[in-house]
Amino acid sequence: MKGNPARLIGRSFALAFLGAVVTSIFFGEVVLAQSSADNYPEKPIRIIVPFAPGGSVDLVARIVGQKFTEAWGQPTIVETRPGAGTMIGTQATAKADPDGYTLMVAVSNHATNPSLHAAMAYDALKDFEFISMLARAPVVIYTYPKFAPTNLKELIAYAKEKPGTLSFGSAGPGSMTHLVAEQLKIQAGIDMTHVVYRGGTPSMNDAMAGQIPMTFATVSQALQQYHGGLLSALAVSSDKRYPALPEVPTFKEQGVDLVASEWYVLLAPAKTPKPIVDKLNAEVRRMMAIPNLGDRLPGIELISSTPEEAKNFVASEIARWQPVIKKLGLKLD
Repeated sequence: MKGNPARLIGRSFALAFLGAVVTSIFFGEVVLAQSSADNYPEKPIRIIVPFAPGGSVDLVARIVGQKFTEAWGQPTIVETRPGAGTMIGTQATAKADPDGYTLMVAVSNHATNPSLHAAMAYDALKDFEFISMLARAPVVIYTYPKFAPTNLKELIAYAKEKPGTLSFGSAGPGSMTHLVAEQLKIQAGIDMTHVVYRGGTPSMNDAMAGQIPMTFATVSQALQQYHGGLLSALAVSSDKRYPALPEVPTFKEQGVDLVASEWYVLLAPAKTPKPIVDKLNAEVRRMMAIPNLGDRLPGIELISSTPEEAKNFVASEIARWQPVIKKLGLKLD
């Protein structure tokens, strides 16, 4: 069936005009986003730390912020927002304007909180743009110096000889240090009792005093006390010998295939423009290549990644620890 020629011509012009408008809008948005990235940052950047000031997360954020300021000439403000197992600061980040001026340094809690809490006000993956991994620190079994076992094999044998009598501390229920201990129990087939502390420092102090035989802590949490002879170290959860503890064998070397770390990642609210995410990522990767940048953080390894690698890693950590947490029946609500 033939149509009216004038109507067909009019329809063709209309479609062509609509296509031009859509194309103009699309490319206009791309140009606008790129332009915003070219001019970014035009005002101070805020980095939220979901912990109290003075800890390793705060120090990592300040190192990153200082390099942002040096590179772009805009102040970077580190804002501590502790509470609710990092969820207060994380929620504030998720709800912030996605313009690149609010960032956050998240740690391993970001991957374990979804399994530890029945409900959260944000989605750990969907509500964030992942900029880059920043750092990692493996977990060490630090022991009271007079504790009989001197390596992991001896500890496992001791635990099997005296099931249920050994106790250990950590940074708290659901922390990476606690989960590494529980994973060791599962893989080695041993029974140990978790003594609950509010943070790694009280646990470390009790281990030094002999109140508990051992504590699971990140390398940096007790490195000074270890070097001072106040604690011994039986194993480290890195993939290979860790530079800060070259004399301490890994779990893998001692027959337990357990590799895990406390990790740090830089996040922005979801829908932050990709050109800005890419610009932030490029600057993080540049700064992490600076020699001796991490001298203020003994025991913590500074790293970087692509945004995709960071998101995929966090997703894999959520999947890895969910069944462990479920098996333990851990809930922090």
